[in-house]
Amino acid sequence: MSEISVQWIKELTKKGLIEFSGHALDRMIEREIEDKKVIECILYGKVTEIQTNFEDIHVLFQEATDKNPEIYVVVAASYPYPVVVTVCKTDSEVWEEINGLLKRRRKK
Repeated sequence: MSEISVQWIKELTKKGLIEFSGHALDRMIEREIEDKKVIECILYGKVTEIQTNFEDIHVLFQEATDKNPEIYVVVAASYPYPVVVTVCKTDSEVWEEINGLLKRRRKK
């Protein structure tokens, strides 16, 4: 089900059928992240996590880059359209890059 959610999110995003929550828009303004960068993150980035503890599956997409990703995007596989829930700058205290993929640091 999770892989289907990822494909569904990407397919609708390619068609421009994606919504942004008010929270996501506020964070994008605050963090100076353009919607184009968010869309590129979803279409070309890597899936970092799939969260199933919500009503809708949430997928975390990290920025497509050869360097440490600067941002990641949380998208809910909502119906009828996916919703960008939030957009975050990568925090090195929370995330570490392992073989090109962001992983949550384990709490000590």
